[in-house]
Amino acid sequence: MCWSGLARAADDEADDLATHPAAMNPSPWKDLRLTLDGYLRMRADGFDDLDLSRGTTPTTGRPIFPTPAGGSGHYVSAADMRVRLEPTLEIGQMVRMHLRVDLLDNTGWGSTPDVAGSYSGQADATTTVLPPSAGVNSLYDSVRVKQAWGEVVLPFGTLSAGRLGGLVSWGTGMFVNNGDCIGCDHGDTGDGIALTVPVASHWLSLIYELSASGPSVDLGGQPISVEPRSHVNTYALAFARYDSPEAQRRVLRGGQTLVQYGLLASYRSQEIDAPAWTQPGGYAHLAWAPSDFVQRDLWSVAGDLWLLVHHGGLRFEMEAAGVLGEIGDATNSPGISLRAPVTLRQLGGLASLAYAFSSPLRLRLEVGYASADDAPGFGVRWPDGQLTAQKGDLDGPHLRPPVEMSIDNFRFHPDYHVDLILWRRIIGQISDAIYVRPSVRVGPFGAPYHNISFEAALITSNAIYQQNAPGQANYLGTELDVSAHYRYEPAFDVYLAWGLLLPGAGFRNVAAGIDPSAAQTFELILAYRL
Repeated sequence: MCWSGLARAADDEADDLATHPAAMNPSPWKDLRLTLDGYLRMRADGFDDLDLSRGTTPTTGRPIFPTPAGGSGHYVSAADMRVRLEPTLEIGQMVRMHLRVDLLDNTGWGSTPDVAGSYSGQADATTTVLPPSAGVNSLYDSVRVKQAWGEVVLPFGTLSAGRLGGLVSWGTGMFVNNGDCIGCDHGDTGDGIALTVPVASHWLSLIYELSASGPSVDLGGQPISVEPRSHVNTYALAFARYDSPEAQRRVLRGGQTLVQYGLLASYRSQEIDAPAWTQPGGYAHLAWAPSDFVQRDLWSVAGDLWLLVHHGGLRFEMEAAGVLGEIGDATNSPGISLRAPVTLRQLGGLASLAYAFSSPLRLRLEVGYASADDAPGFGVRWPDGQLTAQKGDLDGPHLRPPVEMSIDNFRFHPDYHVDLILWRRIIGQISDAIYVRPSVRVGPFGAPYHNISFEAALITSNAIYQQNAPGQANYLGTELDVSAHYRYEPAFDVYLAWGLLLPGAGFRNVAAGIDPSAAQTFELILAYRL
């Protein structure tokens, strides 16, 4: 069959040349150039009393942060690694293919010994570690392809298509973030197509993303969507003045004022939905029927405005984003309607002002805000199976039909880090709050590729509503973070950080009468860069 297929292809090419003499096939010789970016990250963390010794929350009966399962003390730790490879294959002058592949993605040290999943021995009998295998000894496989997309430079712009990732984080990264920082664990990715054209020293991008395709069946190796009305379609437009880093440096070296800005807007919709599709076993379900669907009638619009002004040592940056929308029926049970729609009214933003002195000293002040619901908890990452929240909970769903039919808490991107403990570890994302973060950085001291720098930051956080916090008080606490960054040649970095959180009344266990204790964390990252 292979030979007949080759012959048929050759016959077709001959027919094409006979019919269209000018339609020449590409030369078998290609000008190929492969560049490779990425890193190997080794990360170790120690978490001392991040549960704040305040006891449990009422709904879950568990502490707000993991504690030793054996019941001794309040110290837990983590050690993991990741190899990220981002190859780009340039084909000729106009075509490129991009990949983002993570190997041993956040695989914990010692998490896959040869006795794990075998039921044949004890942990102390291990002799080696095995590759992670989903469903056997790990949640994920050793290799995870996160992005794969191509781009072609046309006479009027650049066309990109595939499982896309952003080339850069939008603005500050608080709303749209590509997850390329050395401490990032997330990053935005979507299946879509984008056209970017230059317009009067600006960039205009038109984007379509199939955010979710709904139920599908596999016929002959190709997944076929069985209900196009269940697609979650997203249309976006971005207009920005964003110069390359080298172009920005040239402007600043010339003593000129650098001004960068952008506007991002999107519209998302879904007509009907099949809740069972996202539940365990949903992908194996084959016989979909009208009774499996609910009338979702979802729509939302999002907008983001970003501005950066930099002159000399003075740098000002701000970003504001908002989401407005409605879910006609938010039920996850076909045949049962919530009747009343769910509304979305979310707003978040930040502003920062920094000044770099001629000496290796930089002062910076950042203020951030994320809108809130008046429901208990922060609405960020509640435990599986928790359907309600009550006063005293750290988290929980903000949708409480029929009492509460709005979701108004804005959430910063989880890869936007302002601290080491409170927002990054305990809560997970900035939401339902306002924070103030002054910081000072000194350095780098040394040569361009062999130097060290230090930074100290003080983060004070308050909940918007008292009922958002477990302690029913606005003040969440103040955190001191100190870090050092050592660079040894362009390919090796060491990051060392220590954080101390002094929790406020917002974390008091009111029911048990327990005041929260201070928490500490320590982090070490070794980064080997390509």
